[in-house]
Amino acid sequence: MKRIDLLPPEARVKASRERGLLYAILILVAVVVALGLVYMQQNSTVSSKQSEVDQLTAETQMVQQKAAALAPYAEIQSTRTAMTQTARSIFAAGVPWSTILQEISLVIPENVRLQSLTCTVPPAMVPGTPPAVAGAAPAATTDVTATTDVTFTGTTYTHKDVAEFMTRLGLVPQLSTILLVSSAGAAAEAATAETAAATATVTFTITATLRKYLAAPPTTALQGAGAVQ
Repeated sequence: MKRIDLLPPEARVKASRERGLLYAILILVAVVVALGLVYMQQNSTVSSKQSEVDQLTAETQMVQQKAAALAPYAEIQSTRTAMTQTARSIFAAGVPWSTILQEISLVIPENVRLQSLTCTVPPAMVPGTPPAVAGAAPAATTDVTATTDVTFTGTTYTHKDVAEFMTRLGLVPQLSTILLVSSAGAAAEAATAETAAATATVTFTITATLRKYLAAPPTTALQGAGAVQ
């Protein structure tokens, strides 16, 4: 059986428009709902991120407070480190007299008797010396004692013993520029070999200088600088 639409054309057009408007409203509602869901999701994400930011800010402030509380200890540690480095530099720049004297005692010939041993630290090797003084070249002088750091005075039987002692002193690593200042005695003035053999002793004076440091000592002032004698 064929259906017959009894509505007039105007009513059919109106009904079609109403259906189109209804579809448009439904689509708009769906879009609004979707946008609302997206907004709620993004708002939840932003809230979560903001909570993380607030937590990190609180932790940062706590760490800064702890760092501020530990700042005095950091200054103490820095000062301690600087003092330790200075102490090590002073120790490294110190003249090892005990080692030097021990090495000298090992190279003294059997026939040599020392009467005195004078040791002086040169100004350029004293901690606290200004760099200009420490690095300055020694002034030209004819006075042997002006450039003497170690002076040996002693006696032996022959001048050959004196020469042997000077040769052995050259084996001491800390000594350099070994010079014979004087060597006198009855053996040097004897006219014959028999007289020389019968003489008592030969008195000598030998000087030497200390080898300079590869690095200048630290500029830390020390009160007083004495000589070891």
